[in-house]
Amino acid sequence: MMLKFYCALVALLCVTHSYSQKVPLVKRDYNQVQKIPITPFVRDDFKPEMTKDKKFRPHFPILDMSRSMTLWEQVIGYTTYDNQTNNSMQQRIILDDQERAYATWTMSFQDNTTWTDRGTGYNRGEGYVWGEVPYDRVEVDRTGWPGIFKTGDNKEAYICHTGTGGLTMVQRPTIGTGNWTASTIPTAFGTDFLWPRSVVDGNKIHVIGLSAATALGGTPINGVNGNLVYWRSDDNGATWAVQDHIFSQIDSTEFESVQSDSYAIDARNGKVSIAIFSEISDSIILTSDDNGDTWNSTIFFDFPISGYIGDHVTDIENDGIVDSLTSTDGTGALLIDNNGVSHVTFGEFFFFDDVEGDSLYSVFLTDRLLYWNSTLATDSISVIGTFQESATDANTTNDITVAQSGAYRAGLASMPTMGEDADGNLYVVFSAADEEYLGVQVFRHLFAITSNDGGITWTPQTELTPDLEVNEYEYVFPSMVKTIDNTLHIVVMRDTEPGLTVRGDLDASHENDIVYIAVTKNLDISLGALEVGKDFDFNVYPNSSNGRITIAGENLAGMHVKLYDKQGKEMVNTKIGKSFNAKDQQTFDFSYLPAGMYTLAVTDGTKKMTKEIIITK
Repeated sequence: MMLKFYCALVALLCVTHSYSQKVPLVKRDYNQVQKIPITPFVRDDFKPEMTKDKKFRPHFPILDMSRSMTLWEQVIGYTTYDNQTNNSMQQRIILDDQERAYATWTMSFQDNTTWTDRGTGYNRGEGYVWGEVPYDRVEVDRTGWPGIFKTGDNKEAYICHTGTGGLTMVQRPTIGTGNWTASTIPTAFGTDFLWPRSVVDGNKIHVIGLSAATALGGTPINGVNGNLVYWRSDDNGATWAVQDHIFSQIDSTEFESVQSDSYAIDARNGKVSIAIFSEISDSIILTSDDNGDTWNSTIFFDFPISGYIGDHVTDIENDGIVDSLTSTDGTGALLIDNNGVSHVTFGEFFFFDDVEGDSLYSVFLTDRLLYWNSTLATDSISVIGTFQESATDANTTNDITVAQSGAYRAGLASMPTMGEDADGNLYVVFSAADEEYLGVQVFRHLFAITSNDGGITWTPQTELTPDLEVNEYEYVFPSMVKTIDNTLHIVVMRDTEPGLTVRGDLDASHENDIVYIAVTKNLDISLGALEVGKDFDFNVYPNSSNGRITIAGENLAGMHVKLYDKQGKEMVNTKIGKSFNAKDQQTFDFSYLPAGMYTLAVTDGTKKMTKEIIITK
């Protein structure tokens, strides 16, 4: 039976913010527990025609000058279906050889519990100038979980599931142009496959998908009720040389099931790695050095009860004493670096079960982001991130309660995504609760950390969000381009309500933003803490103009710049660079906006100054 938690208590854990810290893998005492129901997923097999509910949304391209700036944030899509993943995130954004960006997400505009119009939302950025927000899904049939990639012969493709039968590959002949066509990845199994992951290495496409569990009408594979299966194409998806490969390393002696979306895949120079981030079993890496022909397995997080079955008492020594257990929360990321080392980072899970057969177990909400790589021994785990402690609440403890935490079935620091630059520096972006924004609920924001020594040490975490003026935004399910140039290219879901409509909190349905964020990779220099509350002033010239203006003044480094139309609608949201030139000025190009009067605001989050500007054509 799949274990999925929907709310939790807080485990108070101390973490250093400067360097990685080893995690003690020992039993923990517990108090104040909450029982959580064990609930299967609803069957995912709707295939109706698309219905549309188009709404006016403004489109604003990213400016050329913003590519070198500290931070740029732009809405590229919307969705009422807010469950972008059940655990770990797919690759949802890529760049082509000209650094044009392409992004996918699971999209719907319905306001119900079936989302029969659900499908792939897609947008692309020509020189970072993104297209209009889409309201039509790419496919005819209902789909979900689109992971995007560029094939070795320059096709643009993604793999998704329909909920019935095999996985679907959707592609077009050249990246960025042409008609989309769909084909089914062949399978001889008489079961559905769901929640795929895919990666490209040269002309090879590596794909994994999860077989449907019995609760979803499936049949156990290798004794595992919901098992990972592997496919490989050697010719960019034209044919499939490896089909329906079952991993002998995943069997019922250790795994009752593989949880949905609790896995990741990467491939590089003929090496393929698959990580399974398990809640109730060993967390393992499957590795192939011959493009997926043969595989070996390594445990990176050893679950203390071998062959544990859900809804059974967690008693490690069989001494009649219930033990609290630590494992992963299912949200993880995997990266093979340019030296062939496999890196994983993941959230933490902490639970126990003291009554067998009641369909309930007890969990704590943890707050540590963990790390391991393939040069290390099993359980040599480090802490590299955590929740964001408030600087103004007069303590250094985690004050977040169950009721204040959105129910993502994940820790307070989780949902990581990884990348590497040409110099071998590693980057991790993750979503974490920010205690500075704690009220009825706590809001999660994005944070980034880096390592320049292969994961031995990590920088302090740097907050990438939120907007200083609009604090109540929740940022979850980030996906980052794995090959880092000078910029971290991220797509993420942004929301004004912590938690989910589809599962967990079961919030009322509303539109969520799909947001592109561009951040300079030089995080320590350009994204340091902004000194707020200082007196500042600025001038704008020329005014009026064709939209190309210069802002000049004092104490403006790092300030947010916003532009509003006459109706008060936010048109632009960017930042002034941390380092001004000698004249303390910076030029912005708003010439793509319609002619008219606008309000230009400069703010540090506590103080704001505005001026009226006129754009002429």
